[in-house]
Amino acid sequence: MIVTGVIESGSGVVPFLRQCGFADVCTAVSGDEARRCAVHDNFDLILINMPLTDEQGDRLAVHMSSHTSAGIILLCRADAADEVNCRTSEHGVSVISKPIHKTAFHQAISSGMSVRNRLVFMKQENVRLQNKLREMRVVSRAKCMLIEKKSMTENEAHKYIEKLAMDTRSTREKIAEELIDIL
Repeated sequence: MIVTGVIESGSGVVPFLRQCGFADVCTAVSGDEARRCAVHDNFDLILINMPLTDEQGDRLAVHMSSHTSAGIILLCRADAADEVNCRTSEHGVSVISKPIHKTAFHQAISSGMSVRNRLVFMKQENVRLQNKLREMRVVSRAKCMLIEKKSMTENEAHKYIEKLAMDTRSTREKIAEELIDIL
């Protein structure tokens, strides 16, 4: 997505982004429009050309970095780049000063995509760990119920759930949920 207050300033960037492998390029002229687009679409890269029609753009960059997994690149005047970078760098936003040099822009796109890929991986890992934690809680609860109601030791309860899972070709979590329902 390109967010720019002046449509013409984004038109030169679109062919360059397409050369970099971005087939679909969406353009927004304001921060509000960009926020609405981000709710409905999942963008790989968000390029914000400061200032926008309704805000400067740095707050939008921070908002997008916390609400999307996109790489964020913020274009701003050279005299404001250091100040903007101080406000946005801790949020993973890359700041490039205008006028844009093709090499620096290409490096920023690569960096933005690297950040995006790392965020996507971390989100996937977070989901995997959440699922594992949920499974452990359910299995622990079932083991506690077996210990309490069937007078098993923890080791016996653990082996019982494992054996049932293997015998029925089911997951430990599913067996544990069934045991909780029965007990």
